[in-house]
Amino acid sequence: MIHKIEMTMEDEGYPNLGWMIIGISFTILAFVYGAAWYSFSVFFVAILEEFRWNRSIAAGAFSLFVILHGITGPFIGSMVDKFGPRGVFLLGSLVLGVGLALCSLVHWWWQFYIFFGIITAIGVGSVGWVPNTTIIQKWLRSKRGLAVGIISSGIGVGIFICVPSIQHLINRVGWRMTYRIIAIFIPSIVFLMVISFLRKLPRTVSSDGTRKEINYPVKRDSLIVDEEWASRRWTIRQAASTKQFWHLGFSLFLSNFTIHSVLTHQVAFFIDQGSRSLFASYIAGMIGIVSIAGKISWGILSDRIGREVTYTVGAICSVCGVLLLITFTVLPNIYIPYFYAISFGMGYAVVTVLPPLIAADFFEGQAYGRIFGALFTLNSVGGACGAWFTGFLFDQSGSYVPAFIILIGCTLCAIANIWIAAPRKIRVVPGKKVFKPKGAVQVESFKGYEP
Repeated sequence: MIHKIEMTMEDEGYPNLGWMIIGISFTILAFVYGAAWYSFSVFFVAILEEFRWNRSIAAGAFSLFVILHGITGPFIGSMVDKFGPRGVFLLGSLVLGVGLALCSLVHWWWQFYIFFGIITAIGVGSVGWVPNTTIIQKWLRSKRGLAVGIISSGIGVGIFICVPSIQHLINRVGWRMTYRIIAIFIPSIVFLMVISFLRKLPRTVSSDGTRKEINYPVKRDSLIVDEEWASRRWTIRQAASTKQFWHLGFSLFLSNFTIHSVLTHQVAFFIDQGSRSLFASYIAGMIGIVSIAGKISWGILSDRIGREVTYTVGAICSVCGVLLLITFTVLPNIYIPYFYAISFGMGYAVVTVLPPLIAADFFEGQAYGRIFGALFTLNSVGGACGAWFTGFLFDQSGSYVPAFIILIGCTLCAIANIWIAAPRKIRVVPGKKVFKPKGAVQVESFKGYEP
């Protein structure tokens, strides 16, 4: 049956709605990740002070959180593919609120593992990175680097605003009351944004008058290098049978092993070096504000010079940041934390914004949500292992330096795997457009509604 795309009264204004979708995702990611994820580093210090747990035990709750957050990725992506984003976001916001509220009742480590590591993780996963990037991939068919860069910069805004604000709240009312406050405030924002603005995906009108979601043909144009690869209708099983999937997944594992090791322990590290907790929280917040510009810049740059080169430059920035932390242990200069925040913030930005773009270069299509969700599981397992491993190594050695040296090696291996996966051999970026010989057959896809 032939389906034609027709604009109806319901579909009017989609170009503007493209920007609205970006704004919704930006706002949701800012508050959810800023408060529920990246503020863990300040809760981490407050909880250690009260309970005197080993750092590996406390960090283990965050590791479980990251693993569960990742494991939900394929299921959440599949639900968005099948049922649309609205119901997924509304249910996820409810679970998130329950999880954060229960965290305020913690008295034993196993309770923290259940309330934060499991319930809160499922809530964050349901309204977080995978469903938001899935929406963006379905709404925007080009300029993906810009779109993903903008929404991911929302996480940076959230870090900059939420981490110092939550530290102030903890200083004033304690960590338990702070959890109760954000348990109401954050899910309410998500709920109101979704109810007020988030619409269903664009639909088509078929020849028999029934309405179906747009099934975009695979784009085969001057950006395609491997026509046979790009013409496949990918499923998650087919994607997982390719070496590109596993090289990309291993790179995500290693890069997030580094990123979340540092982000989880950075406040504790600076306090160990004699800094005040509020100063350490400001440095953590500064990483967020640096990453705002970094994510947009890396996204745009990757559309011009290629994913591999952009990823390499950004990942080297994170290596420089870790080297600055090692330097700070022997040369406690007041300016080093600021240089660290700039360098590591840029490195964190590229690790966030590039993976969904590279995954789309390889596996664009209707199953993208499930495929990227599966890759995101590897991403999250890496972050979880890194956070726990760094805490464990500190407990054994009394220093973060051995862990930092290992993290540098992990980042270099992550860079190598991106080059081996080679998205440039499948689909080049607009800035490196391939001009095909005159007369070559090209099948243009329908373009999505874009801002």
